[in-house]
Amino acid sequence: MSNDIDVPGGPVTEQLSHDEVAARTAAAVGYNYEYHEKYYVSREKVREFAHASQLTDPIHHDVEAARAAGHADLVAPPIMFSLIGIIAHRPLFENAIVGYGRRPVVQSEQKVHFHAPILAGMTLTTHVHFDQFRQAAGVDLIVTRNEISDQDGNPLVTSWTTLAGRSGEDEDPAFMQAMEKVMMYGAS
Repeated sequence: MSNDIDVPGGPVTEQLSHDEVAARTAAAVGYNYEYHEKYYVSREKVREFAHASQLTDPIHHDVEAARAAGHADLVAPPIMFSLIGIIAHRPLFENAIVGYGRRPVVQSEQKVHFHAPILAGMTLTTHVHFDQFRQAAGVDLIVTRNEISDQDGNPLVTSWTTLAGRSGEDEDPAFMQAMEKVMMYGAS
């Protein structure tokens, strides 16, 4: 895995035009890296995520129930991998896909292949890949792939995420209105 890619223009220090953002993003297809921090899956985090996801199956809450079901420890809710992916994507948007700034980028599609369950006690490694970029109807479509494995290198989850955003300076009011309806903003 390597993140050695020649992204045209070097570091971004000023506002880029729509064409510059698109050119830099297209040139970054192929960028990949192993996220520098490992993610330790604690029992507490599994239980918190199961509670927040309203999952009541004992395999997410009770170690003995998980063991009786054939697992070594608590089983993380399947959607828990998304938390890890969000964290691991930060360098992608800091180093390769630049120029979107505070403009909304939303997930428009996701495909997931679960190889094995994520269990409490595992230490996870995430490899992030920038697989595809295209523009359609004024929207930038970015496809990423995350490969999550355990501490022994065994694959657990592969996910493909399509993100939609606009790099243009002249934002379409209809697009921005639609984004405000689906985006959640924190209250001050």
